[in-house]
Amino acid sequence: MKRILSPILLASLFALCACATSGSHGSSYDFSGDRPPEAQAYRDFMIARIASLTNDPETASRRYAAIIDVMPEKASIAERAVFSALLAGDYPAAAGLSSRALAAGSEASLIRLTLAVDAIVRGKPDKAQPYLEESAFLPFNRNIANSISAWRALDKDGLALATGYLEQGLTGDLRYDSPALYMLGLLQMSGGAEDQALANFERVWASGARLAIGVEAHAELLAARGERARALEIIETFRSEVGTNAALAQLARRIEAGEQIKPRRLTTRQGAALSLYVPAAALMYQTNDDLSSVYFVLALALDPDLQVARSLWAQALENGGRREDAIRVLREVPSSSPYYANAQGQLAGLLNAQGKSEEALRVAAEALAGTPDRSLQLQLADLYISLERYAEGEAVLNEIIAADGAKEDWRVIFARGAARERQGNWPEAEADLKHALELRPESATVLNYLGYSWIDRGENLEEGFALIRRAVILEPLSGHIIDSLGWAHYKLGQYEEAIDYLERAVELMPGDPILNDHLGDAYWRAGRKLEATFQWERALTLDPAEKDRERINAKLHSKLGPDAPEAAAPAALPAGVPETP
Repeated sequence: MKRILSPILLASLFALCACATSGSHGSSYDFSGDRPPEAQAYRDFMIARIASLTNDPETASRRYAAIIDVMPEKASIAERAVFSALLAGDYPAAAGLSSRALAAGSEASLIRLTLAVDAIVRGKPDKAQPYLEESAFLPFNRNIANSISAWRALDKDGLALATGYLEQGLTGDLRYDSPALYMLGLLQMSGGAEDQALANFERVWASGARLAIGVEAHAELLAARGERARALEIIETFRSEVGTNAALAQLARRIEAGEQIKPRRLTTRQGAALSLYVPAAALMYQTNDDLSSVYFVLALALDPDLQVARSLWAQALENGGRREDAIRVLREVPSSSPYYANAQGQLAGLLNAQGKSEEALRVAAEALAGTPDRSLQLQLADLYISLERYAEGEAVLNEIIAADGAKEDWRVIFARGAARERQGNWPEAEADLKHALELRPESATVLNYLGYSWIDRGENLEEGFALIRRAVILEPLSGHIIDSLGWAHYKLGQYEEAIDYLERAVELMPGDPILNDHLGDAYWRAGRKLEATFQWERALTLDPAEKDRERINAKLHSKLGPDAPEAAAPAALPAGVPETP
């Protein structure tokens, strides 16, 4: 069978052939002039492919662009170039390359969406429509195209025709239609049909759907009509059910201060930007990569002031392992934006993940000094807790709880309880955890933490197991929670039961060093010492924290297993306080 050179080796050979140098045997011949164009093209193609696989979309885009006119599959190469340019955040390059892709015969949805966006950006929305009418769009891009078409049509053709684009994609099920219905409400507000918009918002709200952009417009419309109490009630309900949102919090402060609130009237560009942002946000939360970046880049090309898109773009970049790019994006969020504090908190978290803990704390503290903001306080508290500076984290959480007053937030109370438990202050920790559970009885996180704490202390064993089992029922795919149930059995000497749950936890989260460590301990106690050694050795390959590495090594090298000095396994760390952009 013919052997095929690997891509990396092939690229290396091309590189070596690029030029010859003088050596001890005299000057070598320079073959570069004799090399056919196809050789350089295939070299660029291999470099582009490797760049794509190693998180370097900028290089990938540049190399793909260089060979569009040389390679036989022009359209495919151009499509790769556009995708890579968007992934790299280079909208101008993506727009130019999309024209070349179309000329090469591409019918790809992303190419057509990019060309439609570019037409609107250049102030020629009529030229966008042909690109949006492609019948081959798959559902995700089809919904985006319909929504952009609606905003394009609003100014020229009127509200009735514009709403038709959105209505054709409705299924009749509010669980799936709520994003489109919120967009419809925004379209109606911008078209002057406020009564229709309000009725639409109320319908979606009653269904239980919660989308921050839509809730903000709903509350604005209510406040503009004098229904300030109702507007504040909606914002508070969102905060209680979903979490803090920077724009909603700012709107609440304006309403409480008695400011006159005007209902928003979005331009074509702003509406089209939201048409891309909303589905991109949903995609970002459902994936663990940076794919949604391409849509955030298009949204920001249309509306550079849509800072919430910049915030989520950074999150997508972090998901894709591109921390430096995420940091660059976050630094672009201006201090005038409601999302500045949130962005600084994200920035501090990224710096902390890079081991720059002092710089992270400085960024968060400086931003907080210049922009007193609850969400940034939460980020600072979370930073302190992640650095095991629990007393300082508790102090910040105390300030937040005092400022919240009667608007108790179970997340903050839970976080303080966890910080207190870590400091050994169990009576006050238990009071916080029980109160958080009263406020949020179906929180698997609180159920798990309180239940395990009781079992670990040898208190309320039956009730503790009941709480953890409830948590498992609520989140049956949470490796950490199933690990807690297994570890609770372990603490009571029920090793076979522990192994059943701990094996399941490791199946769900095979890359977690602590879960593998726990399973090793259970194997050891059950007399399965070879398997225990394997699990501990595996845990060491999964980049555990230094103190965990030392503890696991103690078990391996002492031959005493969990009875080795300094080999006590840790309980789970408290979960972070969730925020909703």
